[in-house]
Parts: sequence; structure tokens; C-alpha cells
Amino acid sequence: MRDKLNMMAIEIMVARALTYHAAREKEAGRRCDLEAGMAKLLAARVAWAAADSAVQIHGGNGFALEFEISRVLCDARILNIFEGAAEIQAQVIARRLLKPGVN
Repeated sequence: MRDKLNMMAIEIMVARALTYHAAREKEAGRRCDLEAGMAKLLAARVAWAAADSAVQIHGGNGFALEFEISRVLCDARILNIFEGAAEIQAQVIARRLLKPGVN
């Protein structure tokens, strides 16, 4: 259980840092579509992984509707669908990465 909690905390921190980086780029008036796309894709995947781990930690109660964690899993799943499926988001990122002059 500690390993699951450790990875959840680490992955959430990394997704948050990437999101803050994209926000700083936007605030500075620089193009940030690549960073924002990466942040969205990563955050959605991290949310799903964390919710899945939380359900695993809760065991059978993780699926019981009386427990909030079952709702968290549903909410995390929809993040990969809203504002473009994860596959589409990945294509947008790849297209931008393949443009000349992108670091």
C-alpha cells in the first residue's frame, strides 16, 4: 500500500509541476500549446492511475456506491475523453514535436 501511495504522490506532483510550467509560459506571453497538451494528457493519465490504485487500496469497498472512491474512479475516467480523447491529444503533441525548431 505504501508503494501505491508513494507513486500516487510522485505522479501527482510531476503532473502539477508540468501544469504550473505551462501556466507560467502562458502568463509570460509565450506559446504553450505543447506544454499545455502534455500537462493535460499526463494529468488525465495520472488521475486514472491514482483512482485505480485508490480503488485497489479500498478493496471491494472501492466499487460500492456508498463509498466516494467509486465516484472518483468514474470522474477520473472521463478526463481522458473531455476536450479530446487521449489519443487525439497525443497526436496533437506529436505533431507539434515534429515541427522544426521545437525543443
